[in-house]
Amino acid sequence: MHRFYLSILLFGFCFLKTEILFAATDNATGQQLFDRHCSVCHSMEPPPKTAPPVLGIALHYREAFGDKTLATEYMVKFMQKPDPPLSKLEPAAIRRFGLMPPMSMSLQELKKVAAWLWDSYDPQFKTPGNCR
Repeated sequence: MHRFYLSILLFGFCFLKTEILFAATDNATGQQLFDRHCSVCHSMEPPPKTAPPVLGIALHYREAFGDKTLATEYMVKFMQKPDPPLSKLEPAAIRRFGLMPPMSMSLQELKKVAAWLWDSYDPQFKTPGNCR
């Protein structure tokens, strides 16, 4: 009888652990998703890795859009299908780094990353001057 209860307890724990793991994936923040999928190429600030730094991206999208909703929708479109006319970065950035590959994240995840990028804006950040 003791083994029966132990088995039920063990099964319940395994089920609960699985549910917690799935919830953690669903509730990942924009920064966690960025760290997992984007930080290999994008640094937070200069010097860049193999793609423009986050602070520069945030600056250009803040300059191009005054509205977070519009900016994040635009960023999501670009992340789904990168295309030079959709980029709000300077043409020199595309020449230097090329286009990123399409991101294979869900729409919800892309929205979280885009919102985090928008929120990462630092008004003290100045472009190095070589991208305009």
